[in-house]
Amino acid sequence: MRDFSTIATPLRGIIPPIVTPLLDAETLDVPGLHSLIERLIAGRVHGIFALGSTGEAPSLSLDVRREIIKQSCSAVAGRVPVLINVSENSFVHCLLLTEYSAKAGASAVVWSPPCYFPVPQEDVERNAAALSERAPLPVFLYNVPQYAHNEISPATAGRLSHLANIIGLKNSNGSLDYLAEVKKAVAHRPEFSILVGNEETLYPALCAGADGGVCGGANMFPDLYVRLFEAWSQGLRAEAEALHKLVVHLASAVYSIGAAQTSYLRGLKCALSLLHGMHDVLAEPLKCFSAEERDELKARLAIVREEAGQTR
Repeated sequence: MRDFSTIATPLRGIIPPIVTPLLDAETLDVPGLHSLIERLIAGRVHGIFALGSTGEAPSLSLDVRREIIKQSCSAVAGRVPVLINVSENSFVHCLLLTEYSAKAGASAVVWSPPCYFPVPQEDVERNAAALSERAPLPVFLYNVPQYAHNEISPATAGRLSHLANIIGLKNSNGSLDYLAEVKKAVAHRPEFSILVGNEETLYPALCAGADGGVCGGANMFPDLYVRLFEAWSQGLRAEAEALHKLVVHLASAVYSIGAAQTSYLRGLKCALSLLHGMHDVLAEPLKCFSAEERDELKARLAIVREEAGQTR
């Protein structure tokens, strides 16, 4: 029998979906990645999630993704769990990335349905089960229908939760109703983790039973998100609500400049450039902020940082 004890369950807390620092569209900024991970761990995050949407995974070659897996696991060095998104239209590539993640020292892999052909739920379930049967690591399901164009229904998640090495689900559709349905469907597995990706709903999701958040803004201010999670965990409702308002304001400030379709990634990478000196290069087909957009974000960040100081 395979041993899936590489990660404590349920996984709880703030697990940032790390950005991918790039020197150019096909060259990983290795020192930048290590610096980011050190800053996040210093911010007391509970795990690292690599190669998600925030990490621009669909725009990166397999070689670059392998380098990110290797360097992320090396930088973390076992201090917190490392989750690797291995989602691919090609099942063979998905398996290759899963096997590489295991050899690199990752804690678990994350899988979303293929994103080209419309896939009925019976095939979503079969595809996930096939991965779980062959994966040398535990598997998290990843519901991100706005990008995958195929969802993992609560009923499908419930059936898949009967497989021992499918240990959780990350939901990025922003729906609290979906969260409630999944919780009901997986109630037989108290160790099954439910994580949310939309930071604007992090606090309401925690109150509704989520175990934690995979929030892009934690790349910028990890301590803010950890403090929110801790305040909620300790029943400090007023403090948690105040921090939630700041998180929502931060998201609005950073993710609403330029075209709505690309404002999240472009804004986040520009913010990290302004805050921490990271290169703001994005993989094709996206481009970094113009000088005017950068100046607008700089002004917005100054206001948010002042508000963040007032919450301490």
